[in-house]
Amino acid sequence: MLRHRRIFLAATLIDALGSGLWVPFALLFLVHGQGMGLLDAGTSLSTGALLALVTGPATGAAMDRFGPRALLIAGNLVRVGAFCAYPLVHTGWQVIVVSVVAGFGDRLFWTCNAPMVARLTSGSATDRMLATQTVGRFAGAGVGAAAMAVLPTITSQAAFHALAYLNAASFAVAAVLIALLPELSRESSHQGAELSHESSASGSWRAVLTNRPFTGFCVTHTAFTLASASKFAVLPIVVRDLLHGPQWIAGTAITLGTVVVVTAQRPIVSLLAGRSRTAGLLGAATLFAVSFALLIPLEIVPLTVAAALILVASLGFSVAEAMFGPTGTAAAAAAAPAGSEGRASSIFQLSWGLPVALAPGLLAVLLSVSNALTWSVLALTCTAAVPALLVLRKKLPGALREPSPAVAG
Repeated sequence: MLRHRRIFLAATLIDALGSGLWVPFALLFLVHGQGMGLLDAGTSLSTGALLALVTGPATGAAMDRFGPRALLIAGNLVRVGAFCAYPLVHTGWQVIVVSVVAGFGDRLFWTCNAPMVARLTSGSATDRMLATQTVGRFAGAGVGAAAMAVLPTITSQAAFHALAYLNAASFAVAAVLIALLPELSRESSHQGAELSHESSASGSWRAVLTNRPFTGFCVTHTAFTLASASKFAVLPIVVRDLLHGPQWIAGTAITLGTVVVVTAQRPIVSLLAGRSRTAGLLGAATLFAVSFALLIPLEIVPLTVAAALILVASLGFSVAEAMFGPTGTAAAAAAAPAGSEGRASSIFQLSWGLPVALAPGLLAVLLSVSNALTWSVLALTCTAAVPALLVLRKKLPGALREPSPAVAG
């Protein structure tokens, strides 16, 4: 079983690298590789990602029928096809179609990831494996993002296409690795399945959707996930097209931020242990807002000052990321209406999926107006989360006043 866990971890790390390659590369690829306008590229990516979110419930039903292993393989193969098609797109509707397919592959993969972990592990080993995946996703995404921030300055259109095909190949390798795993039964997670069934039987969508404190927390949480999705998404194109600076600035900032998240995640959560979850979330919102505000004057200061501001902001983003991620997830789980935990989780996941889908189009629109407007809107969005959390703290005392759990060494 240990061998199976290692194989699956390797597959998820490869997946993280492939995903990390694309996040900051998408706009650069479509604008400089395919000749599309910034606004057209951004809105097309966002439209496709939003449409792909509709497939979420269907992927859950498919997993129940076919099992997580089959759909994990399918998710990777779907993305192989999508990324092989990206070099062929030149118009907005083509980008929408391909990004819907890629997004469907993402939904397949991430819907089945946690159930697959549960079948490969039990007890505390499940938590350890999920924690390793989290660090691995940050590390893999950071490596890919940093590479994409540097490579476009020294490559041709053919190289843009080659990197898209390389991304497709990474998903193919991940699919092959998962195919090496056995077809596991549900027995290892039998208790969890029973609990899920009982929750489904006793709960209802009404219990979740009419619970205003819980839905209010999910809406507030979108401020954090929008900040997370936006923090580095347009940085390479800002440095290249607005500042006309060397891409090592963006690459260094992204790499530095990733290293901070990977190395500081557990110490930061340990530091928050014993304090209320509200304190951790308020700290993250404040750090995000201040970090975005630092980027507002990038175009009116000397390049050396702009580079320094970008690096400092990257540090702030990373600490905020480490603060809000585990804290927000724990608070949402504690705030879920009793008996409807599964449905509540699906609603909470939308607070991740929607901002990620909207970010490219929103950022493209804002950036087409001005650099200052882009970072000002993000800073104000994070600032707005502060009063919202203070109100929610009174309505969700068990979720937001409870101390964050200690992290095992």
